[in-house]
Parts: sequence; structure tokens; C-alpha cells
Amino acid sequence: MDRIGPDGILEHIPETGTGEVRTAARALNRLSAQLKQAMESRMRLVAAAGHDLRTPMTRMRLRAEFIEDDAERAKWLSDLEELDMIADSAIRLVREEVGVDGAEPIRLDRLLRQIASELRALDQKVELGELPPLTVHAGPIALKRALRNLIANAATHGGGARVALERQGDSIAIRIEDDGPGVPPELLARIFEPFFRVDQARRKSFPGAGLGLAIAREIVERYGGKIAIRNRKPHGLEQICSFPAGEPAR
Repeated sequence: MDRIGPDGILEHIPETGTGEVRTAARALNRLSAQLKQAMESRMRLVAAAGHDLRTPMTRMRLRAEFIEDDAERAKWLSDLEELDMIADSAIRLVREEVGVDGAEPIRLDRLLRQIASELRALDQKVELGELPPLTVHAGPIALKRALRNLIANAATHGGGARVALERQGDSIAIRIEDDGPGVPPELLARIFEPFFRVDQARRKSFPGAGLGLAIAREIVERYGGKIAIRNRKPHGLEQICSFPAGEPAR
């Protein structure tokens, strides 16, 4: 059971030994195979739905262009753009769940500076604190996507992100803080749910599919990390992303 991977699948257990051990191993192998089949079926369904939505959305977009009223046409195109974003994010989430981006040593301080520079170029406020030269093992493309999602979330909804990096014993912690309104305590447990929005009324002000945090957690946990989110006092949010420490940086 300790060998269950981040995807929830148990590697094959040799069906040898006493009768009871063989029976237990056979049952666990059967359970693992059923879980794998169910997960693959779910991912195929989500991916197929995302792809299949593209065709009718393209037709609707073409028809919307012929709406004479400018305001009404803009509303239709805005809604279709949001639908397209949701479909694209759903497909991306499935890809992250099945992705096998090879792990390699990554200098987190360099990666965080790169992400901050890219977000600042998009007029998002990102401040960098202490960034000691620390290394983790992860997929470079996937990890960048996860950390970018977390930092962009703070910059977008919290009025700006403050990012710091520190060593904590055998782990490395990335701390992302903001001064936004935070999250109602009763909703914190749901914040990583796909398509979850804290405030549905702010969808138009902050466009997106609500999958950024779900994708980030999927990636972080794949490489042995964890994400914790909690409210700050008197206001704001703190996101802490921790990983097992890699080899010392060179």
C-alpha cells in the first residue's frame, strides 16, 4: 500500500506465497486495475467532451458575428470565449493527470525569477523576497505551469503577489502571499476543486475556467510536493508549496 503512486494506482503485486497472501495480492491487483480503468475512462470522457465542444462553439461564433446589435454581439462572443477557455482548461487538466514529464534538477530561485518577469510583462504585480539557490527534482515545464498558476492567482485576485523561498529541514517551501479578501473559511476545503469559484459574481471581472489551482495541485503532488492555502490576518491569502529538498544547488 505504501507503493501507491500519486495517480492512486498500486503497482502490480506478485501473487505468490501462502493462500491468504495470494488472495490478498490478487484482490489488490484487481482493485488497482479497476481504478486505473475508471480513471482512464473519466479522462477520455473529459478530453472528448472538450474536443467535441469546439465544433459547435465555432459554428456559434460564426453566427454571432452576424448579430447586428453591437452590445448583443459582444455578449455572445464573450460567453463563447469563456466556454472555449473552459474546454481548453479541461483538456489541459487531463493532460496533466496523464503527463509523464521527466523529473530533473530545477533551480527554484531561477524559475521563480523567470515567472515573475513574465507576469510583470503582463502588468501583474509580483514582488520577490529571499530566493536562496535551492533545487528540486520535477518536470520543468509542468512545474513552471503549476507555480505560474499559483502566483498569477495571488496577483490577479489579491492585488499583487509576494513570493519567497526557504529551506525547512528536509523540505523546500515556496511562500506566496497577497493582500486580497481571502477565502471564506467554510470554502477553503473546496478551493482545489475543478471549476470552483469563491465568488461567482466576479467571473466577468476575473475571467478563467477555475482550473488553475486544480492543475497546480495535480502537478505538485505528482512530484512529491504539497500545497496548503490559508487565510492571513487581517486579510489576504497565503499559499505554501513544499517539496522534498533536492541536491544542493551548484
